[in-house]
Amino acid sequence: MNVRIWDLPVRIGHWALAASVAIAWLTAEQEAWRRVHIVAGSVAGAVVLFRLLWGFVGSRSARFRTFVRSPAAAVAELRDHLAGHAAPRATHTVIGGWAVIGLLGLALGAAITGVLNYRYDEIETLAELHEALAEGLLALIVVHLGGVMVMSLLERQNLPRSMLTGRATAPAGAEVRNYPLAALTLIGWTTAIVWALLVWLGIAA
Repeated sequence: MNVRIWDLPVRIGHWALAASVAIAWLTAEQEAWRRVHIVAGSVAGAVVLFRLLWGFVGSRSARFRTFVRSPAAAVAELRDHLAGHAAPRATHTVIGGWAVIGLLGLALGAAITGVLNYRYDEIETLAELHEALAEGLLALIVVHLGGVMVMSLLERQNLPRSMLTGRATAPAGAEVRNYPLAALTLIGWTTAIVWALLVWLGIAA
């Protein structure tokens, strides 16, 4: 049954994080675009902070306890998919869930060290740590994209499209609310955090 499994805050946060990381990566080596790089990194950090909270109080499919399982559960789920008899899911796969945790952690770490490196650019260790976290994030993104492609084939679903529309084949009882007010809160929160950081860094327009 085609039902909504991803609420609006999850979808907006997902694509905002993807866009901000992409922009940060494209502007990383361009001194003329340094402010854009900082804004993109700040957006990523603010979105991650909201997502971490939403992982505890958000919709059923967004909560960490729904999809964070043991490595044994991940192996069993992968076997089911490869055998072609995995049950329709209403959230991330177990492996995908661990990827989400890794992506959020690396993105937040890269954002924090990036802001601190701009503020305290005389501390070389911050620059090195920021670069290492950013490279780790990019590597995990490549793995994540590969996993999305594989799971799209195994499940015979367009997973990127489901993250756009929020809808996928899942049990009827898996449907979640859209939470438009929480989505507006995410946008307002991100705007406020980015502006506060730009003021703190002395680069607000």
